[in-house]
Amino acid sequence: MKTLLLLLSCTFVLTWWPAEQQPPAVQESVLSMDVRFTRAVLDEVNVLRASGCKCPGGRRFKPAPPLVWDEQLEKVAQRHAEDMNRRSYFSHDSKDGTSFSKRVRQAGYDWHYVGENIAMGYPTAEAVVRAWRTSKDHCPNLMSPNFKDMGVGKAGPYWVQDLGAR
Repeated sequence: MKTLLLLLSCTFVLTWWPAEQQPPAVQESVLSMDVRFTRAVLDEVNVLRASGCKCPGGRRFKPAPPLVWDEQLEKVAQRHAEDMNRRSYFSHDSKDGTSFSKRVRQAGYDWHYVGENIAMGYPTAEAVVRAWRTSKDHCPNLMSPNFKDMGVGKAGPYWVQDLGAR
C-alpha cells in the first residue's frame, strides 16, 4: 500500500509540474539539444566551404576558409528565432521592422559584411544546410569568403543563421 501511494504521489508531481516551469534537468537537456543543433550547422557549413561548390544559378565558389563561431551573432540569431516562433511569422525583418543588419549592429557586432539565412521546418542541421545550399539566394551566404564569423539560433521549427565579418 505504501509503494502504491508513493507511486501515485510521484505520478501526480510529474504530471502536475507547470509547463512554463519545467524541472531544471528538462530545461538543460532542451537547451543542450538546441546548442548541438546550432553548432552542428557550423560543422556542416565548414565542410561545404572546405570543398567549394557551384550554387544554384551557376555561381561557382572556390574553397573558403572555415567560419568561426561568434557568440554575439549566436545571441542575435537565437533572439530572432525565438521572436519568429513566439509571434508566428517568417521574415528577415522583425515585426517592428528592424532589419537583421540593424539587429546585429545593436548587439554590438561592428560588421563590415553581414548576411542572414532563415529557414523553417527542417529537423536537423544537415537538412537545413542542404536546403540553404540548394537555394539560389542562400548558398552564396554559405560560401562567401567575405564572411568570417557565424552564429545560429533555433526555436521550434525556426532556424536563423547570422554571418559577418568585422
